[in-house]
Amino acid sequence: MSKNIIYIIVVIFCSICSSCIITNTPGFYSGYSRLTEQEKNNIFFTEPDFDICNLQNDGKIYAISGIQLQNCILKGQKSLVYFWDPYCLSQKCYSVNLMREFCEKNGLALFVISEYYDIEKMKVDVLKLKQYPMFSINEKYYKTRYCNKYYKLFIKDLLSNQIYKKDNIYSSFFYI
Repeated sequence: MSKNIIYIIVVIFCSICSSCIITNTPGFYSGYSRLTEQEKNNIFFTEPDFDICNLQNDGKIYAISGIQLQNCILKGQKSLVYFWDPYCLSQKCYSVNLMREFCEKNGLALFVISEYYDIEKMKVDVLKLKQYPMFSINEKYYKTRYCNKYYKLFIKDLLSNQIYKKDNIYSSFFYI
């Protein structure tokens, strides 16, 4: 066989093997399918007309759309939307507790949106939110489990009335 055919076979084999790993890895995908039934019971997939504005921290994770969040923000005070990544090591990542303290000090409503599901990390950090509920992006509403896709769709809905640069779409914070 020629080197090109061997190369093609190796690339196809690696692609097949890596897709099995990637499709089950939280961060690429939501991680919902890896949760136990008990963990899934803590996630509430909201309907599009469900009002999220007066939710309190009851230990549940509310899967919402960007439109729901936008509607809530438009009704109330200035807000900080923080996209929380359970394993982020970047300089843009801050603890949920620090975000809560900042918002309380500056009179801002805080909306923490988990980028994907890691129930153990969420249990620890949700408790620190005190009165603020934990949110996630509603993968059922956006009809995709792929984080990058539902994140973009969520931001598009959230910022529909604002002009934003495509470079800023991956921000962890939005002051609205």
